[in-house]
Amino acid sequence: MNRIRYATLILFLLSCLPSFAGNDKRTCLPVKDLSENHRAFGDSENLSYKLHYKWGMINADVADAYMKVDTTTMNGKKVFHATISGQTRKFYDNFFKVRETLDSWFTRDGFSPVRFKRISKEGNYWLNNNSSFVWYKDKGVVTANMETSRKGQFSLQKELTSCTLDIPTMFYLLRNMDLTGVEVGKRYPLSFIMDDDVYALHCVYFGKETKNVSGLGRVRCLKFGFEVVAGDVFSGDSDLRCWISDDDNRIPVYFSAPLKIGQFKGRLESYEGLKHPFSSLVK
Repeated sequence: MNRIRYATLILFLLSCLPSFAGNDKRTCLPVKDLSENHRAFGDSENLSYKLHYKWGMINADVADAYMKVDTTTMNGKKVFHATISGQTRKFYDNFFKVRETLDSWFTRDGFSPVRFKRISKEGNYWLNNNSSFVWYKDKGVVTANMETSRKGQFSLQKELTSCTLDIPTMFYLLRNMDLTGVEVGKRYPLSFIMDDDVYALHCVYFGKETKNVSGLGRVRCLKFGFEVVAGDVFSGDSDLRCWISDDDNRIPVYFSAPLKIGQFKGRLESYEGLKHPFSSLVK
């Protein structure tokens, strides 16, 4: 039952589809125009998800997750503030209580992270992370001030490539990708930083597919897959798969991932504040 704690991590991984490039400093994958009129999201969007776990006799929604974005001012400049959060439901708190929140502040023009904050509680373990970023032409430096229930307080610095971002920033950058620069079936490397580690994965674009999402309906989607590495969480038997709406919003509507014990699935439950019509939702 302690595998329930990975419910929120699955949602965080789905937001790590390719770390995309602009025509300025990033050279990973191309993105569309990031100006106000062309962005895939507005200043007050909210998405909520149900996370489902199946293993043995367990076949139920065990956690809820949320994504939201708004704007604020930091260092005298307007920036986006994005939050990804998740928590186990009350009944499953009795087995392994999880509370997870990721906050990111990133620039409105180039989607470069300025600050990152993580508050994580998993059973008796807890972690707090406050990170700040400084970016140069083709690289960056992150300074993380952390405290955990196991290690106490500590700080570290890491040098990053321009394609290694925090998870919330990568999610919102993903939604502005330009598919004309992405080939079906081709493996694309990507990386993200989480606390004191940088993670490297590969992503594959599988093309378009209509997905039936419980409680939502049939949605025309762009289908992606991750080549996840076997370890403490994932089985390594197959990819994490994610279906993203094939419209101007580009929101994840469904995802699935095989774990070493059981399987997680997630589905979009509700949405509000979308900038564009949800035109991929089939009536």
